[in-house]
Amino acid sequence: MRLAICDDTKSDAEKIRFSLMDITDDLNMEYFPTGAELIESIKKGSSYDILFQDIYLEQELGIDIAQKVRELSPDTQIIFVTTSMDHAIDAFKVQAVDYLVKPCEEADIVKAFARVSLRLHTKYSVPIVINAGKEIHVFHAERVIRVESDRHYTVICCRNQGNHGNEKKERLHINFSDVAELFGSRFIELRRGLLVNPDYIEKISGAEVILTDGSTYILPKAKKDSVTAKYIEYITEKTPR
Repeated sequence: MRLAICDDTKSDAEKIRFSLMDITDDLNMEYFPTGAELIESIKKGSSYDILFQDIYLEQELGIDIAQKVRELSPDTQIIFVTTSMDHAIDAFKVQAVDYLVKPCEEADIVKAFARVSLRLHTKYSVPIVINAGKEIHVFHAERVIRVESDRHYTVICCRNQGNHGNEKKERLHINFSDVAELFGSRFIELRRGLLVNPDYIEKISGAEVILTDGSTYILPKAKKDSVTAKYIEYITEKTPR
């Protein structure tokens, strides 16, 4: 996913960048201090899924820049960032999807990003936003391998971009049940406190479940039939008819 930030105040642009840089490694961010540089980049062939656009630039008006972006790149999702609500109505005219007022909190930036992600093409998954204490984390379900309870914490194991064998783990101070609700029916519960993404099940052999990362789990007798049935249902729905 490609994201552009157009703001003549570099510290404000950096705040957006730092707010988003750790929530997903699928994000490629570029900074433009002027609208002219942003427009030139698009004219040369660059495309951006999301644009954080400041309205009050030194010699330009963000509404005008957004209008040009809309003409050149209709699918770009525009989030305005400004110091007042004066141009809120104008923002709707260029089909902006969000409008943030400075100074923006990190949570506001992340939530705006998550909301806009919902509008993007289906090649990007709907993000799952988790508030754990003072930290905000965003996960994409198709890259989460498993979710596991660890006492008062929850461990979320994810596939790093482009490599099924390379993983990273996030240990969050949040109850497992709260996280399980967010992932819902997309995952299969192997046992109490363990959800697995069926995309990463390599095979089920008897009571043994083997994941693509080499992890192996023994199903409790009470779970064996239901887990097998859910996995067969998943495979059947996934297979083209």
